[in-house]
Amino acid sequence: MSAEMVQRVPTHVAGLDQRLGGGIPKGSIVIIEGGAGCMKSSLGYYILYQNAIRHQAGGLYMTLEQSRRDLEDHMEGLGMDRLVQPDLKDRLAVVDLGELRNFLTETGESDLKTDWLKSVLRQLRSYKDEMPLDIFVLDSLNALLSLHNKENPRVELFHFLRELKGMGFTTLLVSEIMEEDAQAQNAVAFLADGIIRMEARRVDEMVNLQLGIVKMRKTSHDRSFLPFIARRGHLEVVGR
Repeated sequence: MSAEMVQRVPTHVAGLDQRLGGGIPKGSIVIIEGGAGCMKSSLGYYILYQNAIRHQAGGLYMTLEQSRRDLEDHMEGLGMDRLVQPDLKDRLAVVDLGELRNFLTETGESDLKTDWLKSVLRQLRSYKDEMPLDIFVLDSLNALLSLHNKENPRVELFHFLRELKGMGFTTLLVSEIMEEDAQAQNAVAFLADGIIRMEARRVDEMVNLQLGIVKMRKTSHDRSFLPFIARRGHLEVVGR
């Protein structure tokens, strides 16, 4: 299939979609990775939010570290209010770890003996039965791996990603680069369809954000790291 025939999910980040040939290939699993404070979560939510508003796409954001309320307050401060349109809340769902644990209790599963990879997949299937689900954001992969804590994460991650892929929606995995997760993160990076890396670089007294496309299947792209600018309600990658 030629690049022109690939269906794509636009990021609506100014300057990024043109470098992706129109957006992320539909149905891909893409890692958004970087250090702390690089706006990885904001980028994932922004893609979900813009597609829900502009294209009526159904989206689910699963946060395993922040509460739903804290996340929504933060994103509202960045100009992404989930109540800005009357029906937007019906298309854009946010689930946090506490709600996921309640879901497990209702299904009779012990929190202490939970297989978290399977539990995330089970809740995704439940949401998919209730609403159109086009884009899924998991924040973060590190938190999921710390909860899972199994002996052979590489094999289990392979099956987890294969199940995600089979569900048909576009998946964004937020991942903080950490040495203790290196083996599992390398396995996910190898299996994923795309990697978007975000970095914070100090220049004199300023910390500047940059974004680079490390990998994106079905897409011709360069690997330049370019300035990433966030204004209220607007994200942009600035070309040279």
